[in-house]
Amino acid sequence: MSDLPSKLDRDDSIGTHLFQVKPRVMVVDDEPTNIRVLSEALKSDHDIIVTTSAEQALELLDKGERPHLLLLDIMMPDMDGLELCRRLKKRQELQHIPVIFITALIDTDSEEKGFEAGAVDFIRKPISIPSVRARVRTHISLKGMLDHMVELNQTLSERLHQMDQLNWRLMQKQKRKRDRATASRNLYEQAFMSTSEGIAVLDSEGKITAVNPSYSRITGYSEGEALGRYHDILDMRVDKRRDSTSILDYLEIHHHWSGEIYNRRRNGEVYPELRTISTIKADDDQVTHYVTVFNDITNLKETEQRLEELTWRDPVTGFPNRALFLDQLSTVLKLCHHGGMTTAVIVVDINNFRYINETYGFDCGDIVIQTFAERVRKACHEDDSIARLSGDEFGIVLAPKQWTLDEAYRIALRLFERIQEALREPVPYRSEGALTIEATGGIALYPTESSDMPSLALRHAETAHRNAKDSNRAVAMFEDSMSENIRRQMAVESELARAITENEIAMYAQPQLSPDRELAGIELLVRWDHPERGLLGPGEFIPFAERTRQIVALERHIVRVCLGMLAQMRADSRQLRCSINISAKHMAEEDFAEAILGLVEDSGYPPALITFELTESVMVKDVDAVVEKMEKIRNLGCTFSLDDFGTGYSSLSQLRRLPISEIKIDRSFVLSALSDSTSADIVDMVKRIGESMNVRVVAEGVETQEHADFLKAHHPGIYLQGYFFGRPALLWTFFVERPN
Repeated sequence: MSDLPSKLDRDDSIGTHLFQVKPRVMVVDDEPTNIRVLSEALKSDHDIIVTTSAEQALELLDKGERPHLLLLDIMMPDMDGLELCRRLKKRQELQHIPVIFITALIDTDSEEKGFEAGAVDFIRKPISIPSVRARVRTHISLKGMLDHMVELNQTLSERLHQMDQLNWRLMQKQKRKRDRATASRNLYEQAFMSTSEGIAVLDSEGKITAVNPSYSRITGYSEGEALGRYHDILDMRVDKRRDSTSILDYLEIHHHWSGEIYNRRRNGEVYPELRTISTIKADDDQVTHYVTVFNDITNLKETEQRLEELTWRDPVTGFPNRALFLDQLSTVLKLCHHGGMTTAVIVVDINNFRYINETYGFDCGDIVIQTFAERVRKACHEDDSIARLSGDEFGIVLAPKQWTLDEAYRIALRLFERIQEALREPVPYRSEGALTIEATGGIALYPTESSDMPSLALRHAETAHRNAKDSNRAVAMFEDSMSENIRRQMAVESELARAITENEIAMYAQPQLSPDRELAGIELLVRWDHPERGLLGPGEFIPFAERTRQIVALERHIVRVCLGMLAQMRADSRQLRCSINISAKHMAEEDFAEAILGLVEDSGYPPALITFELTESVMVKDVDAVVEKMEKIRNLGCTFSLDDFGTGYSSLSQLRRLPISEIKIDRSFVLSALSDSTSADIVDMVKRIGESMNVRVVAEGVETQEHADFLKAHHPGIYLQGYFFGRPALLWTFFVERPN
């Protein structure tokens, strides 16, 4: 037994004892650029064998070339990489060579085919040199460790077989006890003490007859706890796919098994393990022992995990990268195609991000990227997919739902608006203070008739994103995915932005009369003096503006222009109260109160003559925030009116909290009050509510003499508004002196 220590007494640290010379790597690729990049990446630590076809690689292997690892391109003429890998795995002398595929394919099907063919890993194109080096080093180390363990197992098995033969002969000479003890001591001292791998020797029934110190170090079981117990009791594997029965069945045929499993230590901790098992048989072919050699490969698995993160994740944000995003998008598009669902792909980036990097440095740029990523994540729903595509460009794919294209468009726009809202808070950065960032987005809807390929879907969203940049817009839609309604929406949005800039919004007003039928005020109404379509009523553009944040810019433009005109017209001393409509979406803006106060103060028009009309929908969400904003404006002297009362969602308890000075009865109740008793009762109810709250009540929709007579007879104290008393007219006409 003098030769046993010489084989086992060595340095067992990974990477030092496994290879006495440089590991050999065979590159099989027909692209010169790939060959050059791979060779440059690996030549300092590896011997490189270059072949340009699968046939050439097979020829070298048939001649006895045995590389430690193959880097194999999938897409090659004649025989592709998948077929070459399948052929290698069918040959016993070649099947243990690890194969890493080099590919530009990122879909799940291609990956599954590669692993089924026998690959251990993938390297994605474009090739990342650090990733190549790390992956090659990891898999060569793993293979070297396995080869070493197989060699160790084989050596131990041979020695145990020799000892069995020796024990049998000694027992024939009646020296059983003394010599068996000597043999067992020699096995323990010479073999087990000289290796860092865990070793356990089992008898034919699976009971542990010997373990080495490394067994106890790795598993946590002492020698006393292990000896005499069945190995299966201590071997708490957590991957049930490889149970003891299947391994034993394999050993009966092949006499040797090796593989990776997840085991559990005595304290319950799970760890990855590389294991080999061999059978030892007597001359009569009966199993006498099993030898299992194993090692804890936690460090290697952690390296693999870091490589996985490097391959699929962005290191700055932790988000999926472009490759993983396209894989996720492929799954979503398949669901859309087969399940009749719809989704939206959104590309968004940070405006002027290059300026931030150049001015404040890359550290600041990373902070901005991380902050932007977190705010985008919070704006999205949990089942939406988000990725950092490159630089400051992020991709989002909505979880598919049973939407129409129009619904998907609205939802994608609302998501982009939430992102914009999230970016209003500046990003703090060291002594430089806070940085304000804005975003630009592009949207593509799917499925469409053109294609359901993930790369094309992303390209469409990127095209829309570039269009938004080129046209100086916050967001744009890829046209091929639009329905006719969406096309119209976007056309109106684009034209409306121009209309505000070019002052195409015309100011009209409708009179409001006091109970004694005197002119008491006006309600501001707007028209769009479209250069091609003529004069457009509010119903043709206000709903489109309300679906986006464009309503905010429009209404602030209206307030500024209207109040400026009114201030100029006060020279004729006509003191008319002016009502201006404000949407709930505008009211929800954080800076609403400050913006309105600034516009009122800048105009010079008396605040006491200004009434802002709101609808009940302002109370759907945060009533406290609404009341706070209203109080700020009312403190300046302005008042508020609740428009279209009775058609919204508010309760009377919420209504009492609003600091309003006026309630307007919805015109639909006034119009039908003559013929419908329920509508007449509602008119009466609203009037009584107004009286109890001590606020003015205005009846809209007074269009005929009969309507006017009905209100005079039953509700003489309310204010009146409608076509019967005056149709909307240009604002300035209400300030022209009228004859007595």
